[in-house]
Amino acid sequence: MINKIIDEALITHKFKKEHETDLTSFYIRESGSAIRFAILHKLDELSSPAELNAAINQSIPDSFLSHPTFKKNCDLICIHHLNKLAEFKNHEEQIFAIEEDPHFFKKYIFYYSDTEEAAIQNYSYEKLVTTISDKGQFSSYKNDPLAATQYSVAAKIFIKLPFLELPFTRGELVSLRLQAGEAVTEEGLDATYATIQKLTTNNVDELIKELIDNELENRPN
Repeated sequence: MINKIIDEALITHKFKKEHETDLTSFYIRESGSAIRFAILHKLDELSSPAELNAAINQSIPDSFLSHPTFKKNCDLICIHHLNKLAEFKNHEEQIFAIEEDPHFFKKYIFYYSDTEEAAIQNYSYEKLVTTISDKGQFSSYKNDPLAATQYSVAAKIFIKLPFLELPFTRGELVSLRLQAGEAVTEEGLDATYATIQKLTTNNVDELIKELIDNELENRPN
């Protein structure tokens, strides 16, 4: 299911699948002179960075290898299953070693648990985008970020794969002047705000005098 969602995410971001094996899919995205490559790989067992690089290099299609920008502009996305998220601590060093390895590809290890996979059964990338945009689910996620939910999986995918575009809703902009006016009214500072609006930066001395006089008037005897 995770592989399917990330495959859909890549296709949505205009990547085209060029080649596929049992464990690995190869994608390319061309936009004018800009070309980017991606490899989606099911990582059954964690290995050393050198072993992973060697395994991937053996199955790269010739059309990719012959391209001069392939190795500089390729993301390797590895999907790794854990029975439980608590197992991550046992593999943390191996995962970080792969992600920080500078050779051949930029590497991302997306690990997931049985509980997380169950949370997104019959899910799609389109549903994932709807989930990540849900403010209610975001609030629940902030309160308990370790819970295995649809939102936690969505958040991890967008965090792990920084080239995915986060959705946003364009809202109507509210004037800063109106926002400031509402804020000072809530704090009971209307008179002070009116004084500041009345005076300009050319007569700072007068502004200071007005503010001091106002403060003295409001002091109890």
